[in-house]
Amino acid sequence: MKASEFLAAYDRFGERRAGGEGDAAAAAWLRDLAAGTGATASLVPVAFQRFIPGAAWLEADGRHIEGLPLFDGGLTEGIAGALGPLGSAAPIGVAVLEPRAASLPGNAFAKARHDSRHAAIVVSLRTQPDSLAPLNAHDAEAPFGPPVLQVAGREAAWLEGLAARGASARLVATGTRQPGLSHNVRAELPGTAPPLLLLTPRTSWWTSTAERGGGVLAWLTALEALARAPRSRAVVALASCGHELGHLGAHHAFAQEPALASDSALVIHLGANLGCAGAEHLVVRSNVPGLAERMAEALIAAGHPRAPLDVVTGGKANGEAHEIEARGGRYVSLIGDNPWFHTAEDRWPHSVDAVRAEAIARAAAALARDAAR
Repeated sequence: MKASEFLAAYDRFGERRAGGEGDAAAAAWLRDLAAGTGATASLVPVAFQRFIPGAAWLEADGRHIEGLPLFDGGLTEGIAGALGPLGSAAPIGVAVLEPRAASLPGNAFAKARHDSRHAAIVVSLRTQPDSLAPLNAHDAEAPFGPPVLQVAGREAAWLEGLAARGASARLVATGTRQPGLSHNVRAELPGTAPPLLLLTPRTSWWTSTAERGGGVLAWLTALEALARAPRSRAVVALASCGHELGHLGAHHAFAQEPALASDSALVIHLGANLGCAGAEHLVVRSNVPGLAERMAEALIAAGHPRAPLDVVTGGKANGEAHEIEARGGRYVSLIGDNPWFHTAEDRWPHSVDAVRAEAIARAAAALARDAAR
């Protein structure tokens, strides 16, 4: 399947938040595509407490604006009080952030929530379209802190002005938590242990075609190449659910099989924004000396421009590569940029550069073939 055809098909599932209808349909579709490569493919159920948002809004200065509760924060039927900057003594704190602000456990915003005396917080998320771009909920399995209302980035200047003069407001953030079910997609090819692990997240807040589609395309392309190429090493391909909920699916997989993270010969992490239109910057990171450079060479050979490649050995891994690093595993990771990050506007075709997504997929396949020989 050509990259453009794959990404268009990916987009048609719509919202694929963990536990929703789009999630279930997309998981079954990807399992079938993985099985079509010749691999043994299955859906691995991941049970969790699913948050269903309810009424969520802020009223201030004669306006009523809708939002979304933070999925790992507190809830309220209504809190009234003065607005003030995050960290002030105001009952309702105001923050302006980018959606990537909660990309890792123990992030600065989580610390601010933990340390603050606010009864509630309203946060405006800045993106290119300045729409609603939710923060990832790393503590979804153990929610904490004051209620947090997430609103569109276009409200940032208005909210900061209200906070500066201590304007009065009322905030509502409600929802329910109930048993939910998502699935990891797991595919295997036989061979000697320890295996090569292909790892990509597959769920997200919205449709997220540029955010997640390029990584899933590269995952499938590499799996298909490995199924056809001579190799000695076993292969495990894991497309994990619950990325937006603190890497829920990865945690489940590595709790069931710790050696998959710690002892795999290599983990190829195909992360966010691989082939996003208008955002060529691509971080190529590995904790194996020389491997990030080899991945960069494969990318250039596949047609990816050299200038936007940020080639790094060591440092702090992001996304699911962080889970591998924290468990002592060997990884190479690809993560790009996205002006539509975490927004509902991240859709085919305008947010995706299919030519570059296909180049990244070919490069991932080439490195995977070398690692599995």
